[in-house]
Amino acid sequence: MIEHLPRAVAGYDASPLNYEEAKQWLHKGNPISIIRTTEMIAAVQAALGFTLSQSDASVALKPGDEALLITLSFSVLLAWAEENIAPLPEDWRCISLRVRPPESVSMPQNELVTSVDLLSEDPV
Repeated sequence: MIEHLPRAVAGYDASPLNYEEAKQWLHKGNPISIIRTTEMIAAVQAALGFTLSQSDASVALKPGDEALLITLSFSVLLAWAEENIAPLPEDWRCISLRVRPPESVSMPQNELVTSVDLLSEDPV
């Protein structure tokens, strides 16, 4: 589970998930979290019912790996952190990412994409 899109050259299959699908994704396996902010950890635990611990570990995604990209707008996260106002299901922006094998990534010669800004609304 990650807060921001990885910044590595790779091909990703991205699928938007709604709140319930993201919740199911979290509970189906044993994901490793690289969420570092205590506010986001607390929001995930309260809203999605999944216990996380803070870690500064680094994770490198490999072909076949799957990740859950999650964000909340700054205003929603601030309301949670300062006023204990829980995020609503529609506040969560979730995307399932699956890393494609290198041979399935087709890019024009001499052009590489190193990152994509999928979410422009106040990333956390």
